[in-house]
Amino acid sequence: MKLYRLPILLILALLMTTIPVFAADISDVEIVAIVNDRVITLAEFYETMEREVGTFVLAQMIFREVVRQKQQALGITIDQQKMEAYLTQNLADIIWQLGGENNFLAYLEERRLTMDSFLELLELEYILYLCALTETEVTPEQVAQFYEENRDFFNRPEMVRASHILVNTEAEADQLLAQLKAGADFEELVKAHSTDTDTIPSGGDLGYFAKGEMVPEFEELCWRLGINELGKVQTFFGWHVVKVTDKAEAQEASLEKDYAEIEDTLIRFLASEYLGHYLYRLEQEANIQILREGYR
Repeated sequence: MKLYRLPILLILALLMTTIPVFAADISDVEIVAIVNDRVITLAEFYETMEREVGTFVLAQMIFREVVRQKQQALGITIDQQKMEAYLTQNLADIIWQLGGENNFLAYLEERRLTMDSFLELLELEYILYLCALTETEVTPEQVAQFYEENRDFFNRPEMVRASHILVNTEAEADQLLAQLKAGADFEELVKAHSTDTDTIPSGGDLGYFAKGEMVPEFEELCWRLGINELGKVQTFFGWHVVKVTDKAEAQEASLEKDYAEIEDTLIRFLASEYLGHYLYRLEQEANIQILREGYR
């Protein structure tokens, strides 16, 4: 099987049938609306709602309960930081898939969803994924076949590692370069001056990256500099004071040497690719009794 990122998430399919239900005391006396001389009571309103969308709402409630119970049975605890990263990335993917933020907001409005209720369902999908990840097993033969079909994915290109301090003006960049050449601590200057808040906790470290992963001007400088050399460059983000901290040569992967990584990648791929099948399996294994007429 080829390794491709899924273009659409299970959550989108689930949301196609999401209809909000509001708890309330049903009364024949309370009036919801009057059309000319025709009175629509709250009891009539809820009876119609249940008849038209009750099946879908019940399916959502069962989905929630099945996932929560499986999480508890497997003893899965949630790392909030990892879950937030998952939500952020997948929310961005969904917005892109729907054609932008305006289309996404229209999508929510059409289904009477708030951002909170949408994120709640996305959290449930994340928990479902963790459950699938825990229960997905592969054989050595599957790992070998997966490697053969995805060799290019596991080969490591030539890479460089760099740290940067992002500032607004060239004058600031020149000042910082002078301080660094005089012996100032790079990480301390990052904390005091960098406008890139994402990399401040790591001391400006951007990690390893291959060619084509950074903006051209920044990338060209990093590949030109030697290890521990300093430089500056302007991009549309601002001025970067750059320090190259390491370089790694290209490496061809091998099944024997990289087996653990290949196996882990395959398990994650399968857990994500067949998430809908996994949910179906959980529902089939669960003892679900639907007692109300019309929902069986």
